[in-house]
Amino acid sequence: MHAKLIKMLLDLRASYWFIPACMVLVAIGLSVLMTWLDANYEAEWMRSVEWLTAARTDGARSVLTVIAGSTIGVAGVTFSITIVAVSFASANFGPRLISNFMRDRGNQITLGIFIGTYVYCLLVLRTVRNASEPNIENSFQAFVPHFSVLVALLLALSSVAVLIYFIHHVPETLNVENLVAKVGRQLQRGIKELFPDSKNADAGELTGEVWESRRQAINHAGIGSRSEGYVQTLDLGRLSELADENELLVRVQYRPGDFVTRGSVVFDIWSEKPLSDSVEDALLACFALGNERTAHQNVLFLVDQLVEIIGRALSPGINDPFTAITCLNWLKVGVLQMLRTDTSELDPPKDSRVQVYPITLERFASAVFDQTLQYVSADRNVTLHSMAILTELACATQVVESRQSLINHLVRLASAADGQIPANAGGRDVAARYQEAMAILSDPDTLEAFRQSPGWFGGRA
Repeated sequence: MHAKLIKMLLDLRASYWFIPACMVLVAIGLSVLMTWLDANYEAEWMRSVEWLTAARTDGARSVLTVIAGSTIGVAGVTFSITIVAVSFASANFGPRLISNFMRDRGNQITLGIFIGTYVYCLLVLRTVRNASEPNIENSFQAFVPHFSVLVALLLALSSVAVLIYFIHHVPETLNVENLVAKVGRQLQRGIKELFPDSKNADAGELTGEVWESRRQAINHAGIGSRSEGYVQTLDLGRLSELADENELLVRVQYRPGDFVTRGSVVFDIWSEKPLSDSVEDALLACFALGNERTAHQNVLFLVDQLVEIIGRALSPGINDPFTAITCLNWLKVGVLQMLRTDTSELDPPKDSRVQVYPITLERFASAVFDQTLQYVSADRNVTLHSMAILTELACATQVVESRQSLINHLVRLASAADGQIPANAGGRDVAARYQEAMAILSDPDTLEAFRQSPGWFGGRA
């Protein structure tokens, strides 16, 4: 699929107006259908059930007017509450989390039901009419759309139910535990999409040696960007097709989340013949740029969101170490998932016609632990928890390079905390935890001994 089309669909999904607009269109169609049914298939049995019918035109007008007026008023209130929630989240958790609230399905559906009910009642209301005098030319009979009014009552009851849900939903979305968990689960899904099952991964057509030999023997050209912005979508499927069709070797210089300036070389191309303008345009169409970073194809952006919450939580004005600990727990899940992923097989640098610089464990762990280092190392409680997480992660892998990378982060954290936390304010605890961590990592017997202690593996709540 074209990268710009993918970006447009993602923008629609993230917009606050799209679902309410679709529900308004449904309400318009429903009003036309119900008034047509009333005009052509009026049910006599409804007249015998008084509570199902609006016996007079004045009664029907009153019911529809009350429903329309109340729902549009409540719609304004719900929109105001949503804006207040967005402002609160932006101030306390960071402006990059605003999109999470704007794309929230509960908020969108709530607004859509209220506005849709208002539009439906307004359009049905115009069809209610009194009978004219019989001696007047072109006289007409009274029309009371019983079916339509009944549907309006059902929509009103649905609006009441949705209002109750919305009152419960807003505090839930502002709960920092739920907010962090939502971002953490997005991070999990993003890693799974970035690194699918290696057994199903396409190994490509060219081995690394053949790629290198071809690259040295054929023409090289760089394709520069024609605009600036953040890379929001990269259509690797289409890019691979173009490389195969035109026998190209393509190296992608920017990943989703990177900022591209006009003229920056986004593709290095090796080909046996000069590139045509149409092929160059098709290659550039595999990129879609925008004004902001998004979570699509960009797990590091989700990491940055949690890191931003940690930084604000540990700021002197807020000083909330438990929120920071919650964020670290979900970041731990992401690192653990990366440890279980063989990135060398799933994102190979030299075994296909298209090369993309991979997100390695080292890069991912650096985004987690190096970016939080200055905040975590100043707080005793969070430092102890972060040391425990690093120790558990290092114990969870048998890959020497991955294990050593996590140990290096542990050493840097201990060194930074030693310079910021005084001995009598928790520094001794941090030093003791560091010594215990190194003992666990150096001796399997010590690891098993500490597993029996609630101070380390599990049971710390």
